[in-house]
Amino acid sequence: MKRIKLEHEKLPGLRIIKTVFALLIVLLISVATNGFLPPYDLAVVAVLAMQDDMAKSFKQIQNRMASTLIGGLIGTIAMAIGSITNVKLLQLVLVPIGIFLILYFCGKLINRAEFIIIACYVFLSITLEQNPELSWLYPIKVMVTTVIASNVAILVNLYDPRRNKRVTVYREKK
Repeated sequence: MKRIKLEHEKLPGLRIIKTVFALLIVLLISVATNGFLPPYDLAVVAVLAMQDDMAKSFKQIQNRMASTLIGGLIGTIAMAIGSITNVKLLQLVLVPIGIFLILYFCGKLINRAEFIIIACYVFLSITLEQNPELSWLYPIKVMVTTVIASNVAILVNLYDPRRNKRVTVYREKK
């Protein structure tokens, strides 16, 4: 039987293996919570948080948390206004206004365009949710899943079998 020899460059790298391992852990966490912590949200955060160095991972997590807070706050305010009026037309008008506020705030006022996509996603998930009672819980669940999945990704990312010493965790200096 002929042996197949794989070139080192063709083998999956450590980052791929660590990403898959972190993904497996967060999916097990979702199963352990009977889906209270949604597998989709956990998986996305774990994959996004697994960067090629710790500084990039922390930056990605900070961006995710800030984006979630912005979208969650504006979405919660829009839901409160919409539930008080209980007029479907007003609720529909609040969605474009909320998106405008996110785009303007993130893009122009604080100059953090990288917050826009996740903030809009969180906002739309809250305001367009079919069950208004559950939409109030959504920003909290997203924050919890972000913290849990980020910590899993960071802990998995700390492991480096190529080194005998500990991986140094540091913050990127500006």
